[in-house]
Amino acid sequence: MNKDILFLTGIEDFSTIIEKNSYYVDKTSYLKELFMSGSEVLNALFIRPRRFGKTLNLDLIRQFCRLNYQNPGDKSYQQKLFIDNGRNLAVAGDEYKELREKIMGELPVISISFKTVEGACFQQAVSQLVYKVGLLYDEFLFLIESSKQDLDDIEKYKKNKSFCKDKQDELDNPQNLNRAISILGTAIPQIASMLYKEYGRKVIVIIDEYDVPLQKAVIAKEPYYDDMLSIIRTLSGNIFKKDNEPWLYKGIVSGCLRIAHQSVFTDANNFTTYGMNREPYTGFFGFTEEETQKLLADCGLSEKENEVKEWYDGYRFDDKHIYCPWSLISYCDEVLHGSTDKPQPFWVNTSGNDLITMFTDNSMEAHNAENIDKLQKLLDGETIDISIKEFTTYPDLRNRVSFDVFMTLMLHTGYVTFAEGSELTGKVTVKIPNQEVLACFNEKREYLYGEDNPYWYNQALKLVDLLMENKTEEAQALISSMLKEFLSIRNSGDELYYHGFMVGVIGIASAAKGISFHEEIESGDGFPDIVLKNNATDTVTVIEFKKGRNERLERIRCAEDAAKQIIDKRYAEPYLAEKYTNVYGIGIGFGGKDCYIQSLGNLSH
Repeated sequence: MNKDILFLTGIEDFSTIIEKNSYYVDKTSYLKELFMSGSEVLNALFIRPRRFGKTLNLDLIRQFCRLNYQNPGDKSYQQKLFIDNGRNLAVAGDEYKELREKIMGELPVISISFKTVEGACFQQAVSQLVYKVGLLYDEFLFLIESSKQDLDDIEKYKKNKSFCKDKQDELDNPQNLNRAISILGTAIPQIASMLYKEYGRKVIVIIDEYDVPLQKAVIAKEPYYDDMLSIIRTLSGNIFKKDNEPWLYKGIVSGCLRIAHQSVFTDANNFTTYGMNREPYTGFFGFTEEETQKLLADCGLSEKENEVKEWYDGYRFDDKHIYCPWSLISYCDEVLHGSTDKPQPFWVNTSGNDLITMFTDNSMEAHNAENIDKLQKLLDGETIDISIKEFTTYPDLRNRVSFDVFMTLMLHTGYVTFAEGSELTGKVTVKIPNQEVLACFNEKREYLYGEDNPYWYNQALKLVDLLMENKTEEAQALISSMLKEFLSIRNSGDELYYHGFMVGVIGIASAAKGISFHEEIESGDGFPDIVLKNNATDTVTVIEFKKGRNERLERIRCAEDAAKQIIDKRYAEPYLAEKYTNVYGIGIGFGGKDCYIQSLGNLSH
């Protein structure tokens, strides 16, 4: 292993990675395509899952293009960063000479990230945006000292900058809030226009994670989606209009979700969306197989290739297999410098799981039997068919949304990917990409049984009560109902599956009620499946499972056999000897998505 390799995990500043001699997977070749291809694309929207290198690549663009404002024509910064760094980056090659002459260090760049814009209410989110715009006013403060600028523009610049600094936290005042919204819609065009006047060069505008404020607006305690959408729409319309803004050279935007142009980019001209399956940028974000193989070889970890592929590969971007860069870098860093050599679910622990949580928490579609079955198929490594849905607004997961909308969200955000041979639009086939994401889904499967999900938790609490009171007809109906909503029929061939289901449902709920829960504890002449003890009511319930064919008479026979086993193996004897007042014996026969319960009554009588 090569332990001398430095990884700066989480660092998204290109210059820091280069200057600190950190490991870097070269993506500079894409600069030529972006700026010299002869394409008519004025504005580009890049859609990728989180942690796939969007921010780093946008910073790469910023650093390569950015003009030296104090000394235009001086490219020594870029020369040191991209050419004379000893890394042999693609952009340093002879075939990129024209790109370097025309673009490198030649253009003003305005770059802003919406990645951290959120708030429990609208005013808090606007305050975050105002703070970020205030940083832009600070960055280009030199403009107000220029004799080339109109006095009115300078005065407006000063007033807006002062407002961003002094009134950022006073937006509960309606007048201040309205002023803030107005500034947000005009700040970037104002600064860009002044840069164009100052240098006579068109401006590149970069917006990273444009959709984060919209997502956070949906999931906020006090949702404010429409208000935030109005701000983002006005902002984009004022920036990305070719006809009205002679100062715009190119707009570059990134995000996770593709929201229809008519919703967000209403007035933007010539906006091209580059999703996961649109060339020529399918390899621009994430690591290709070749890049991954080189990374592992450089680290001396080539023998880990199969394990890495199983855990972090699986994403299909057009005809390429793409690895999650965050996870791969984190893994290599852990192995070389950490305490483990085992793959870990790095990606799923970096936030962003709120969408899937909200769907399972609020949408009854999540509990539809057919959709539960589809989710189960994904968990079993199979594929499912969905219809891709383009969003005209950000889906409100607080309300009922269709399963196809939910799965389209999961596709955009990296929880599922296109299966091999699938179409890429319309009716498509998807799968969970790898073991890392499967770990996240398994977390959500456990969440179905947890106290954070009232839908399942309340049913589990009720079931425990029914079993402890020997109300077997009601318990039978409730278990059958839960099976129909959760159980995949393909996995009903094994008694262990039903066992795991019942343990998951009853285990957490019994603990919440102060009831002792025992799974396969030694008792009598064997090991009953479940024993519940409540000392407060002097009650014990002994439960045994059997599985048969998906036929009613077969379920009855299995339940009777299970009840008989409780007697034959004397499972209840220890509790009878302890003189518990109520000792119930319950046999449950499973088959398909149904069950039958045979009660032995109170064995202490």
